[in-house]
Order: sequence, then structure tokens, then C-alpha cells
Amino acid sequence: MEVQVEKATGKSLTNWIAVAKKSGPPKEKACAAWLHEKHGMAKILALWVAHYAHTDDDPADYLHPERLVDALYSGAKAALRPLHEAVVDTAIAAGDEAIVTSCKTMVPVYRKHVFAEMRPVEDAVEVQLALGDVPAKGRLEKSDGRAPGDRLTHRVLVRDAKDVDGEFRGWMAQAYANGAKAMSRGATDIETPPDVEKALKASKPATATWAACTPAMRRDFVQWIVSAKQEETRARRIAQAVGKLAAGKKRMY
Repeated sequence: MEVQVEKATGKSLTNWIAVAKKSGPPKEKACAAWLHEKHGMAKILALWVAHYAHTDDDPADYLHPERLVDALYSGAKAALRPLHEAVVDTAIAAGDEAIVTSCKTMVPVYRKHVFAEMRPVEDAVEVQLALGDVPAKGRLEKSDGRAPGDRLTHRVLVRDAKDVDGEFRGWMAQAYANGAKAMSRGATDIETPPDVEKALKASKPATATWAACTPAMRRDFVQWIVSAKQEETRARRIAQAVGKLAAGKKRMY
């Protein structure tokens, strides 16, 4: 990433981190947008610079990405490393613009935008993919626990080499294509579930904020709530949503 930043901007990563700390907005997300809009930095690079400017992570760690991957697949998860490499090979084979990077908790793959992400779980490599409105069925599941509107919409658990088959390669190819463009965040005409509507009616401030939300904002709340797999989780998310709306907040994130 150090080389990519300097090649694209003419300044080193260290210099840009200093600029972001001195003159950029105090929040990481806003800082990334500022670097992109004011300084013309590519979004991916802007996200990295903003991250280092607002955390204690050392950029030097990322000069040796193989060390981060080694750490991810150490100990009991070492046996999953060949599966990880097979997924990486599939991502690279999807197109010449695929860029594989490494983080401490996962391995993302970018084109213009992120289109895949891998990490070891109990007995598999979890692969998150940017597939938009593709129906989830069989081993292709909807991603759970991500922020509303996240690009990575689906996940596949790779437990065996045979899981990296033609179907899997097709999903990766589609995700790679989506990595070249902004993605639609789905339909906005989502019906409010009865339990959500009931909770909203119990709070006048929340109802007022809900009425002022755009259809896309309402969709994000609803999708986040209905993605809960347990009734207790759903109830907790409804309470959190109503609390944020009652405080005048129109987004869950």
C-alpha cells in the first residue's frame, strides 16, 4: 500500500497520514471522503490513509502482508490455509484488476471497490461477496451482521477444496464485475413489519423521525432488523432502532 499511495499521489503514505491528522476531519469516514474529494485520492487509498490517521495501527505491518495472513491462519486454523489460497487464486483469476490486500482480521479483495473478503472461521474460510440482489439459496447465504448498505451482501463457507467449483467461480466473477462500479442498494419500497410499526407508534419522537426518513433510510433500518436470526436479537434491534430514531438519528450507523 505504501508503494501504491506514493505512485498514485507523489507523496508517501507517512506524509499523507500527517496531512490527515493535521488538517482532516476528526472522524475516519469523513476523513476518507475529504481525502478523496479535496485531494483527488482514490477511494481505496483514502480509506487506508484515514484508517492509519485515526488508529494506532502501524502502516509498517502492512508492508509484509504475508505476515498478517500467517497470523490469521496460525494454530488450529493453519489447516485452512490451502483453502484460503484457493479462494485467493479464484479472485485473482476473475480479472486483471483484482487487488488482494491483508488486514489483521480478514483479507479483502478490491477492484475499484471491494468485491470480496476472506477470513478463517471455525472449520471453514468464510468468503463475503458483493452480489447485490442475487437470491440467497443453498450454500450462498445472505451476509449477517454487516452495516446496512454494505457492499458485501452474501457469504459462502468454503470447507473443502471441492467447494471452489464452477458455481463458486461464477459468484466470484460476478462480484468482480460489481467491484468496478457503484452498486444499487436495492429496492426502497420495503414494507414496515408489524412489530416495527407497533414499536414506532409507541414513541412519538421516533415516529416523527421515521416520517422524515427517506425510503432508502427506512429500508436500511428494516433490512437490519429482519436479518436477525433470533427473536431476541430482532427485539433488541427494534429497541435500538426506535432509540436512535427517538434521538433524531436517521441512520443505524
